[in-house]
Amino acid sequence: MADLGEMTAITVSDLESCLGSTKIAAFVHDAEMGFLDQTVRIADRIAWDANLQAVFISGPTASGKTTFTHRLASALAFLGRPTCLLSMDDYYEDKQALTDEFGRPDFESIEMLDTALMMDQIQMLLDGFEVHVPHFDMVERRRIYTSDRIRKIPPGGILLVEGLHGLSPMVLGSLERDRALGVFIMPFGTLLDSNRLLQPREIRMLRRISRDSHHRGASALETLDYWPVIDRAEQAVFPSYLATADVFVNSLIPYEFCVIPHLAAECIRDSLAAWREGRLDHSVYLGGKGFAEAAKAAAESERLLSLVDRIPRLAVSNIPDMSILNEFIR
Repeated sequence: MADLGEMTAITVSDLESCLGSTKIAAFVHDAEMGFLDQTVRIADRIAWDANLQAVFISGPTASGKTTFTHRLASALAFLGRPTCLLSMDDYYEDKQALTDEFGRPDFESIEMLDTALMMDQIQMLLDGFEVHVPHFDMVERRRIYTSDRIRKIPPGGILLVEGLHGLSPMVLGSLERDRALGVFIMPFGTLLDSNRLLQPREIRMLRRISRDSHHRGASALETLDYWPVIDRAEQAVFPSYLATADVFVNSLIPYEFCVIPHLAAECIRDSLAAWREGRLDHSVYLGGKGFAEAAKAAAESERLLSLVDRIPRLAVSNIPDMSILNEFIR
């Protein structure tokens, strides 16, 4: 089991003390270097283990799996181990998802993935063959194949597979375990004031609100209305995934408390206004058939806004281009 280590705890007064004009650059630099150091240590462990063929990266939603995987690939290339990357999201099936009692579809379940195809292709890659991997269009909800999707592990290279269920026994169970490394990633921290303001679940919630509003066409209210499905899926599988992992990565970037929550709050305010004015009357997750529990999602929106209002703000322009936080804002 991977060691979570000590949760990062930051107070509002800590943040305020780091935001002076002469201190911001050092605060951002130190936070980014902390994450980069974790990535480099893992890359070094992989690069020197000639027995390793594959790395599987798992973690809950909005943990930074995709960006971490690309950063790890760059670090491994620098150390002489080229990589081949696969995203488990591309193995989604175009089929009807099971729904909960409110009509919310469960897109989080591993049953939504074509695991047979995925594992066939992973094994072919590990055996040295070339494969034509699919791409799943999340908007159109369909699998497509394009000529640029040919993959093969380079000589001496490593296969990197990232996805929600990267540490599922349906994935790792069919592979030689000593030839695969499991990585579990999530933001593991808390923001404190007179009490706890933000915990890991809320950090990821705010990250996803910002990302989905800017990149995936889902408003904050739609994301929060869908969140109970995410909660149930994660509670069902992630304790066992963490127990399976060899390495834990804390993707919290401490100064993000001053950036991401405020970007998410803007999205929350916009969607609440649209809902109350009748301009937002359905959720993309429910296929245009209204909301599951709009009033409950609105109440959660107001709760998050009340927390964010107590946090100092830092301009987005302070986020460097190499930061994992760009996955949630740009």
